Amino acid sequence: MGLQPPEVLTRRTALRLLAGGSIALVVACGPAAPSAAPPTSVSVSTPPAGAPATSGTATQASGTTPKTGGTLRVAISADPASLDGHLYAAGRFDTTWLIYDRLTEYDLNLKPQPMLAESWEVSSDYKRIQLNLRKGVTFHDGREFTSDDVKYNFLRVRDPKVGAGAFVNQSNWFSSFDTPDKYTIVLNSEQPRPLVFDFFERLNIVDKNVMEGPDAKTKANGTGPFKFVEWIQGDHFSTEKNPNFWMSGRPYIDGVRTLILKDQQGSVAQFESGAVDVYETMNLIDFLRLRKDPRFATIVGDVPTGMYCLGVNCTWAPLDNKLVRQALNYAINRKRWVDGYFQDTSAPISLEWYRGTPMHDDARENFYAFDLDKAKSLLKQANVGNFSLDMVLITSPESSQLVQIYQADLASIGITMNIVNMDLAPWLDNVNNRKYQGMYYSPASIAASVGTELTTSKVWQVGNNNSGFDSPAYQQLGTATTTETDPGKLGQLYKQVNDLLLDESFGIPLTWRPPSNLTRAAVHATNKYFGGWWYRDVWVDG
Repeated sequence: MGLQPPEVLTRRTALRLLAGGSIALVVACGPAAPSAAPPTSVSVSTPPAGAPATSGTATQASGTTPKTGGTLRVAISADPASLDGHLYAAGRFDTTWLIYDRLTEYDLNLKPQPMLAESWEVSSDYKRIQLNLRKGVTFHDGREFTSDDVKYNFLRVRDPKVGAGAFVNQSNWFSSFDTPDKYTIVLNSEQPRPLVFDFFERLNIVDKNVMEGPDAKTKANGTGPFKFVEWIQGDHFSTEKNPNFWMSGRPYIDGVRTLILKDQQGSVAQFESGAVDVYETMNLIDFLRLRKDPRFATIVGDVPTGMYCLGVNCTWAPLDNKLVRQALNYAINRKRWVDGYFQDTSAPISLEWYRGTPMHDDARENFYAFDLDKAKSLLKQANVGNFSLDMVLITSPESSQLVQIYQADLASIGITMNIVNMDLAPWLDNVNNRKYQGMYYSPASIAASVGTELTTSKVWQVGNNNSGFDSPAYQQLGTATTTETDPGKLGQLYKQVNDLLLDESFGIPLTWRPPSNLTRAAVHATNKYFGGWWYRDVWVDG
């Protein structure tokens, strides 16, 4: 799904959301970013040695000089999907993303900043993008990073055998990639591509030699702040400091040891005892308890990272009738769920756009307020009697709360909901291949960009979403929101997209996914707009 909006967020009044992947999120959704065009010509210099990172990140105030050394111990609940940096999967920020760099990165004002691309030039029609690459960057094995590596990465994600589905459409935006020298690459497109920095933000630059060699599944070679050491599945993922990292003075710490702790209660106990420094996506009950403990800290940078949502199989009767889908939407008691489980950490939503972004519509944020009478009326209008449907999900504390409430409310209007708990593999198969007979529940990355959202999201992607929904109008909007550069016209397109999403109700946002990441108070961390920790900037005070 999507993330960045087209212009700087001037008011950050939304929930304090931090990072954290979710297993169910991995294939159900994929993130996105700004809908505004970047400057037509940008020349950005490298930060001076020792200068703060240019990511505009929010840091825990300390008033002290960063210290060096130490290995950070991080707890996550599931293994990474693989070492492949092109797979946008759960746990990525705490494992594979430590190894790789990207071409550019968004700061907290949603402006692209230099990474492997030191500067760039964008033509006035947004059809030609020239990237001027940083010189002197090497992969962890010592090989020099060049424009040929960037071209290889752009083309690799198109290979269906790679399975990097979130990037295929974005790579296909470009008809050719020219490499006039080792430090320059030019992207050419037949259509304007104002969302190109969305693509750069998430595309890790992997090493061709490793990815096409015999050790592709057991080794990883990047240009990032940390070097891969080992991955013991089910136990830990470890990295060590890259002494030749291009950003002078980074990283501060000597390495990251990411612990795979599937036992929630046991892992929380380890965190409380001081055996873990960073806990990602802690269960909300323990998070609400520990966030007030002075031994721990959480970063509140108002950074959107996720939501919870439902998807509806539009290929299965009677859910092929949009009136029935609207009835299902009105029958969700979001407020009761939020008040009873999330407390002050979340809020109900009917559209997925983050507050403060140009596509957000405050007047319709709670368009589908709980209304069983309205739901009954819509079912009657659709001439649909009592029926049964399945709700497929991977069990979690928050999902259990929701489906029990929803099941009872649906029963009161003649709909029997069968709760079908699944492991990850069968859940993915059912959802991505639209085998489920009814609805699915999933955490998801939240969107603040329409064009990339409709290009990459498995919940809302035009032509290939998990609900099987498509229409000529939706296809036209999908194309227009990725190519339009006029802000006024974009505003009209956003309204049309919102109208269609609310009317068709094939993807149903529920609530923001609340913050649930904690650190020991001695850990000084930063966050980024997409979520995750900027481990290159982390340091530990004792």
